[in-house]
Amino acid sequence: MSALGAALAVYSASCNNQTGFSGSVGNTPNGPKLPSFQILGDTVGTPFTATISDDRSFWTLQGNVPLSIVIANPPNKNAQVVVTKTTSDNSSLTAEIITGNHIKDVQETSAPFGTVQVQIGKQRTAPGAANPDLRISLLGPLNVKYQALVEDSNTGFIVQARAPTVIVFDTPNGKVDATFFSGGRNFGNFVANMSLNGEIVVPTTTGGPNLTIRQP
Repeated sequence: MSALGAALAVYSASCNNQTGFSGSVGNTPNGPKLPSFQILGDTVGTPFTATISDDRSFWTLQGNVPLSIVIANPPNKNAQVVVTKTTSDNSSLTAEIITGNHIKDVQETSAPFGTVQVQIGKQRTAPGAANPDLRISLLGPLNVKYQALVEDSNTGFIVQARAPTVIVFDTPNGKVDATFFSGGRNFGNFVANMSLNGEIVVPTTTGGPNLTIRQP
């Protein structure tokens, strides 16, 4: 077992107890690894707006290239992200969906204020705005590939992505926590925070080699 696998195993064992963290998180069997939505470009810092959705909910956000977005929810057959560049230059903007190690859809634009859309499946009904809208932002270290375990009171989701990342939790059951794992690599500290309905509930926190944040 790798160092990262061992860390995940130890962490899962600690979660699957009677009281969990501070009595709020308990028996949380691991769900499948989640797809990630990557927003990339040839100029770091290119600003954009994005709307990401699954069959049940949608989220809107503003960000800068590069950014990974993950929906913590049993993977839907249908999901999409629409991204619009908010600058008038000709820098490239790319959106892609990755499941496992495979790119499922990718689109690119260099047009001023250009828009790209990528999706898996086909949404047949319009989802509603996420409620509650819980987001976990991993701010750094930049461009580092990591794994995380994100869980509510029922299920733990395994996330594989590169920082910076926004993890949105679709309809959590109870309170949410997240642990980010370095896998034994010495790349510095994780920097993360958590918001609920637009308000910060866990201020920006720094720690390593692993970092856990919990909804109060």
